[in-house]
Amino acid sequence: MNCHRLIGTLALLILPAALQAGLASKTNTVRVAACQTKPRTINFRLDVAQALNQVDRNLEELEKIVDRAGDRKCDVLVLPEDTLGLLNWTGVNEAAEKQLLPQANQRMLERLGRAASRKNMYLVVCSDHLEQDGGIYNTAFFLGRDGKEIGRYHKVCPVYHELLRQRGNSFPVFPTRELGTVGMLICYDLVIPETARCLALEGADIIFFPTMGSAAIGDEELGVQALRVRAVENFIWLVVAQRGNGAMIISPQGNIVAKAEGPDGLAIADIDPCGGRTGGDAMNSQRDMRARLFRERNPAAFGILTDSNPPVLGKVPIDISPQESYRIAARVLTTGEEQFRQATALASAGQTNDAIAAFEKLRVEYRDSWIDAAAAQRLLELRPLAASTAPIPKAEPAADPQATKKDIAALFQDGLASRYPGDEGLEQDSHVLFHENFEAGSVAELGKRWTEMSNKDDEPMAFSSDVPPNSTGHRSLQITATLGKNTGGHLYKRLPNGVEKLHARFYVKFAEDAGYTHHFVAVGGYNPPTNWPQGGAGERPRGDDRIYIGIEPNGNYGRVPPPGAWSFYNYWQDMKISADGKYWGNAISPEPPLQVPRGRWQWVEIMAKLNSAPDKADGELALWLDGKQVMHVQQGTPRAPWNGMGFKLPGTGGEPFEGFRWRNTDKLKLNFFWLLDYVTEQSAHANSPSGQNPVHRVWFDDIVVATTYIGPIQPKPH
Repeated sequence: MNCHRLIGTLALLILPAALQAGLASKTNTVRVAACQTKPRTINFRLDVAQALNQVDRNLEELEKIVDRAGDRKCDVLVLPEDTLGLLNWTGVNEAAEKQLLPQANQRMLERLGRAASRKNMYLVVCSDHLEQDGGIYNTAFFLGRDGKEIGRYHKVCPVYHELLRQRGNSFPVFPTRELGTVGMLICYDLVIPETARCLALEGADIIFFPTMGSAAIGDEELGVQALRVRAVENFIWLVVAQRGNGAMIISPQGNIVAKAEGPDGLAIADIDPCGGRTGGDAMNSQRDMRARLFRERNPAAFGILTDSNPPVLGKVPIDISPQESYRIAARVLTTGEEQFRQATALASAGQTNDAIAAFEKLRVEYRDSWIDAAAAQRLLELRPLAASTAPIPKAEPAADPQATKKDIAALFQDGLASRYPGDEGLEQDSHVLFHENFEAGSVAELGKRWTEMSNKDDEPMAFSSDVPPNSTGHRSLQITATLGKNTGGHLYKRLPNGVEKLHARFYVKFAEDAGYTHHFVAVGGYNPPTNWPQGGAGERPRGDDRIYIGIEPNGNYGRVPPPGAWSFYNYWQDMKISADGKYWGNAISPEPPLQVPRGRWQWVEIMAKLNSAPDKADGELALWLDGKQVMHVQQGTPRAPWNGMGFKLPGTGGEPFEGFRWRNTDKLKLNFFWLLDYVTEQSAHANSPSGQNPVHRVWFDDIVVATTYIGPIQPKPH
């Protein structure tokens, strides 16, 4: 049994029997107060001594709040979570928090305890606390009218990014003469309904709730309603002390009987902690509805509640560790806010390229946070940077895209598709990582099969009856980009397992009047894997974080007719610096150019193979179009000299390609496929100064991602 719960239980056992009965039944009005303190956040850049000085200044102001509540004849005051304002400081200064917390909390308990005792008032304060077992717990302290500690509660259900803190393991209650039986919860605890129920079953009449949030994941109104529900579903008084806004007192009937107003405002109410619980139905009413409620339960059916690995967790994996989540959360409100302001300033100053790079970096560093979401929105608003102005050789006629029957027959001998005429049953093959033929469900349901979908502006995605030759399906996906209204759309798929070698096949058709694109289909890897595409434009990867391999039409500034010529666009650790001093994706394309056709379906397959060891450059890239391998890039492949943004194949006057050393750790694998049609006015005008058709349409179908060569769809025999 938790030692603090034991103290509370023993206190009840030694009370006279008549007094114990009185705690549950007598009418006893007390004045309760909850404060919504204004933020008093301690600067995370201060050293320990400076931070303690700021603690003292905060305590001086908090002491005035205690005095004010006492002057209004309050019997108890509850202050919010993180009473001292140390949350940001401890998040960034992990190495020093065990030096700071004992001193800071001792000052808080002694100084505020003396202030409460002067006013003959109970007090609840809250702070991270270093316990004797060496663990740091988010802790609520319950002080008596004499300023001495009655007991403490350790937060049982910390939010995910707090899991590096120790969890409490019990729900102690503390019987008092005036307040009835007291329980405490902290912030995210109340999002988990079982916490309040446990305290209610322990006999709590009133729950003091220091917090910085509400009791639900959602908007402010929903959070308030959840607080009311927690009170009424357990028939307890709920006293909410919240930083900034939201301090209130809620009755066992779910009614808000008092709310605070303004900075450091107090919610004050005269209540009977053991009353206000009349309830029932047409068949039976009770003065205290708990008499029925907790007899009507069926605990024998509730075993799932204590299962640490319930079946639902098998359906909802999480792709971020508590350690990374803690790291992100600790910096979101400190260095993260500063970096976001700096990126915003770059955008405001017209430094678009630098702003894009900054926002993309923020998305990587603060993924899943508000910074990630806000940066993503800013990236949608910013125009992508035009490519380097390095001279481009004049385009030559494209190679014949039509494959002969002999070529296709040879490919069928080795490709997965040769085993599954019409691709029927191919998705069941053990080599296949992902398959999409757009035949099932609505566009919204399509998005659920992928990890992320962007289809918000003017709904650019729709299904079409236009399908590739030999396809047995009846639908393809059409993406329409309208300049000035949207930039197209994308579907992103995080693959179930990271692999060393990946093939991705898709069929694509550009409209007869299609213009230039900015970015197109891509594969690659992130470490750790993510549920959405990350940034990094203009920055060279470290070798352990990301690989990006795009296959996209390149307009060569109008020298190749729209939609452009096929080219790889890659980011990896050994990429070369661009002509402008940034690290924009290195373009690798054959000479003569491979013109992207308009008005007909084209089979495209790319292969990426990672280097086998950190010190080896034996990675590979390959491209197939319409039944022919048109590029295979590996160590020793002849290449032309670097031209400021990439190089051509085969090259003359150059030297053998040094090879792809994609990564420096085997933890980085290929783990995503990104179906993207990204079209912007700036990229269109950069390729074609006279402009282009404002409506850009492209169709996709029969996508397969596998660990081996796939090949084109094989006709079904008649």
